[in-house]
Amino acid sequence: MTRNDVLKLFPEATDDQITNLLNQNNSEVAEEKNKASLYKTKADTADDLQKQLDELQAGNMTELEKANKALETANQQIAKLQKDNAVRDLRESAMSDFGITAEQAKAVVKEDGSFDTAVLGKIMSDKEANAIAEYEKNALKGTPNPNNGGNNNDGDTGNKTNAEKIAESLISDTPKSNNILSHYIQ
Repeated sequence: MTRNDVLKLFPEATDDQITNLLNQNNSEVAEEKNKASLYKTKADTADDLQKQLDELQAGNMTELEKANKALETANQQIAKLQKDNAVRDLRESAMSDFGITAEQAKAVVKEDGSFDTAVLGKIMSDKEANAIAEYEKNALKGTPNPNNGGNNNDGDTGNKTNAEKIAESLISDTPKSNNILSHYIQ
């Protein structure tokens, strides 16, 4: 605060009054600065002391506390391994029960052990479609094609049925026997 600031607030103040006011203000500000500095020093000391206390407490752990901490860590590792084994067992079971591959089992059984039924349904429907296609392919093996696969072998009468042989003999230009049918066909 300056003299001009005081004159703006108190236009009728004398020079002695302004000097006394400024001296009193400066002494109060200095006193507060000293208090703030003291508090800052104490806070820094408190932080250092707390850090030292924490280090002492960590260093003074009893053997029992150290063993309990090691046991807790071991139990956490055991729980993780048990979970991993359970997931692996579920995947193996899915592979044998549903006849799926290891990759498909990974998609069906998630890392947390849950089943993805949508993926399983898609795998099963794909397997069914493939099985039907394979069955149809195998069922058609060895069956003759109609019309001998599009080949016209007129000279081959060994594979013709009796009806085909009779029809062929009636239509051909060979001399006909004098049977009833021959009179109607001409």
